[in-house]
Amino acid sequence: MKTTKVALINCFNYELEELKTKIKDALDLIGGLETIPQNARVLIKPNCLGPFHYSQAITTHPVFVQAVIQIVKTRTNNIIVGDNPATKNLIYTLKKNGIYDVIENEKVEILKGDIFTTIYNEEGKIYHEFEVSKQMIDVDIMINLPKLKTHALMYLTCAQKNLFGLIYGLNKASWHVKAPNPLVFAEAFNDFYGAILNSYQNKKIINICDGIIGLEGEGPSTSGFPKEAGAILASFDAISLDRVAIEIAGLEYDKYVLNQIGSKRGLGVGNLKDIEIVGEKINTFENIKFVPATNPLSIRSLRLLKFKRLRNLVLEHPVIDKQKCIKCGECAKICPPKALTIKKGSYPKLNKTSCIRCWCCSEVCPQNAINKSERPLLGKILLKN
Repeated sequence: MKTTKVALINCFNYELEELKTKIKDALDLIGGLETIPQNARVLIKPNCLGPFHYSQAITTHPVFVQAVIQIVKTRTNNIIVGDNPATKNLIYTLKKNGIYDVIENEKVEILKGDIFTTIYNEEGKIYHEFEVSKQMIDVDIMINLPKLKTHALMYLTCAQKNLFGLIYGLNKASWHVKAPNPLVFAEAFNDFYGAILNSYQNKKIINICDGIIGLEGEGPSTSGFPKEAGAILASFDAISLDRVAIEIAGLEYDKYVLNQIGSKRGLGVGNLKDIEIVGEKINTFENIKFVPATNPLSIRSLRLLKFKRLRNLVLEHPVIDKQKCIKCGECAKICPPKALTIKKGSYPKLNKTSCIRCWCCSEVCPQNAINKSERPLLGKILLKN
């Protein structure tokens, strides 16, 4: 039976020197730093979902990124840092979340995400090829720096889901039209993850999670709330790291479809019995209980959603909070099926029949102005977990 290793380290602040020590400890436990060849080309890929201040715990903390850069510099100075945000351009986003100043001070390169290449997965169940940012593939090592967060659509976003950032900007939104419910999306995403692993077959991906302060509730953006977990996790296997992350967050594994499917396909190890946890023990975090997004669904319930006509009858829909909405139009701009529309000076309007409940609108809203409606009565009956 294949086994993998996940390092788990306690850390409760973002002080640079302490962070460097703790992250290096985590890397030493998995043999990570030694795998970076001298003078290798290294991509450091934080979570830069959008232009949110780091205090909101939506993006990877800038000091966490700085600590990793300084550790990597002991092996190589050939470092590129970046991500593909959902809507705004990368420079604007980096300036808002504090990572731009780190990049400037450390004198490393910023990603140019708008030059593309295609990666392939011939064994994909739904899709077989994917257009991604070329610079994110043309490196020797990728260091993936996710944030530990709950997710309104996928239940959790951590190491595996953070790799969605290899796809440029608004191109990510179109995925939700092609894969309009969490079960289909999880299958499609694992096709994509398989393609990434194929592209890095003779290279390395090192995953280091910023779980010091994560996000709970209606994540992964402004509708969630910061939650201290006091954890740094590291692994070569994103699926194993995420499996351990579910445990320390006190969440339910049967709701985490993305991980279950990836593990079943052999893209990583999702069985806790086959994961060697080094450093702290999971029970160190037994009092950490993240509040999940409301009404998460198990695989059994998700299978019902393949019937499109049921969607309006059983699922919540976005509701605009007019007290918070600033009429910026970001929600309408990203909405994959164009169910949200906005006229200048007006509030967004939702066509519920067209809405696929992907919650991209909530992810990009800068004001936390998009809420979930109450689940319809039929949904409460049919979607019991």
